[in-house]
Amino acid sequence: MYIAITGSGKARVIQFREDTHIPGTRKKKIRVVKTIGNYERMLAEDPDIIEKLKEEAKALTAEKKASNKPLTIELSSQDIISRDDVTPSFRFGHALVKQLWQRMALDLFFREQCNKRNADAVERAIYYLAAHRLADPSSILFSSRDQENYAGLRPLGLDVFYQALNTLSQQKEAVIERLNRFFERNTNRHGPEAYYDVTTYAFESTKWGELRMFGFSKDHKNNEVQVVMGLLLDNNGIPITYELFPGNTMDQNTLTKAVERLKAKYRLKKIVIVADRGLNGGDNLEFLYREGHDFVISYTLKRSSQELKAMALDSDGWSMITDAKSGKIQSKSKILKQVLKVKIPMVTEESAASKKRGRPRKYELIEIPVNIHLTWTDKRATKDKADRERMIEKLRKRLDKPYQLKADLKRGRNQYLKLDVDTDGCCLDEGKIAEAERYDGYYAVITNNLNYSTEEVSKIYGGLWQIEETFRVLKTDLRARPVFVWSDDHIQGHFMLCYLCLSLLRYSQYLLLHGKNERISASNIMEAFSRPLAIVLGNYPNNVVTPTLIPESYLQLAEVLGLPPLKTNMTLTNFRTATKLDLSLNLK
Repeated sequence: MYIAITGSGKARVIQFREDTHIPGTRKKKIRVVKTIGNYERMLAEDPDIIEKLKEEAKALTAEKKASNKPLTIELSSQDIISRDDVTPSFRFGHALVKQLWQRMALDLFFREQCNKRNADAVERAIYYLAAHRLADPSSILFSSRDQENYAGLRPLGLDVFYQALNTLSQQKEAVIERLNRFFERNTNRHGPEAYYDVTTYAFESTKWGELRMFGFSKDHKNNEVQVVMGLLLDNNGIPITYELFPGNTMDQNTLTKAVERLKAKYRLKKIVIVADRGLNGGDNLEFLYREGHDFVISYTLKRSSQELKAMALDSDGWSMITDAKSGKIQSKSKILKQVLKVKIPMVTEESAASKKRGRPRKYELIEIPVNIHLTWTDKRATKDKADRERMIEKLRKRLDKPYQLKADLKRGRNQYLKLDVDTDGCCLDEGKIAEAERYDGYYAVITNNLNYSTEEVSKIYGGLWQIEETFRVLKTDLRARPVFVWSDDHIQGHFMLCYLCLSLLRYSQYLLLHGKNERISASNIMEAFSRPLAIVLGNYPNNVVTPTLIPESYLQLAEVLGLPPLKTNMTLTNFRTATKLDLSLNLK
């Protein structure tokens, strides 16, 4: 490495450069290591600047040579009699979690929020539990026993981890508010859009409590108690907030509370709620409309009135896109303006004040102006037809097993069958099949925002897949179920921990998408947290650390987070520089 002065006149600059030979030639390639600054200005400020920079260049060259110098290590060959004779290795994927933790200032936040004498230990316990769930989701007990396998950690007692759950339970609102402030400043979160859905989480138990109740299980675990979670996501798939409800709470009864919390806590005047048809009950739509919010919800055309079906299937009013070569219609769309009549319970005083004779009215009808955005695509029509024909073919093969078909009829599965009550026989209902065929390729979305175009509505509703995938990530990847804690405080703490991990996971995906234009799945991100392993050879303090099992996702995320690159073989100091983890805590 050497000093070079380049440019002309007053625009000359000082640079650190180095030359490398091009293999197979006598030519050299010049690489600019660093541009120091303007030559004229720096010389005026310090006449000896060039000599000083030359000395610095020599020192940097010597440091680089030392870092590339082969490492030597003395190894012995001995019988493995006990566990201590095995070459130690440690996980270090949590180095990425540590960088995220510090970037989001969660270490400072939890130390301030703990209000305990051992606030530092509780903060470290929350960090470790989050890192462990992102790498190897398991119970609190197993996580506690697994500490020795993680690089750079000072072990904590089991009681501290349960204190951490209590802290997460008590500080739920503060944690969510802190995360939302960070994401509002550091992501391109779109104003009022929020995607909402509900799911259930089962316990391997029949013991009920304040939250743990029997109810309709979306995982078909009806013989176990459960809790219900309502979750709101932003346009990036990053969580906004969540609510836990007793296990016997119906889906439709969860949205109102979640939206009220969202509006109050995060200073949103208007919210666009995007949800599936399971949440479009009259009470919910009336609440959203009355409070001045917008909704974008799928609409079941097959179950609509005959008048609306006729309007939808009418050939007039469609905007079409055709194939330039064949002239075949690829897609079409139109907007149906409707007034949605919603039946809602009357307030007791209003019902009693009714002057009509007979029974007092229990319900009233309100009218909500809406647009139904109807679309049809050839691709969807082909898929709908193939799905139906596959289902019908399965039914044909089972027609000689009426006992199975009857069971399916009771469960409401086989919509294309009819049962002959007199003969106990089953047959295909050709009328229902023909009726279903009429709606192949059609999809409808309803909204009370009359200014939305069909393209805008489709784009907004199209993001709903993220929340469905998020529940899969929570249940499968982060293993939020089954739940291994039983007290209500620990249950709340468990789900707060899962919510925190989900936020870290989604933010990692966001950084990779916007920093490297890489769309990486949640499972691949979790590989970056779980797979990296450091094999430690030699005797302390002259150890050599060899990183292995490094997935591409680790290298990409480490680069985005600003961590120095790993080396194939490293000293303890090199490893600490590259990961910010101190292996001496494990080796001393």
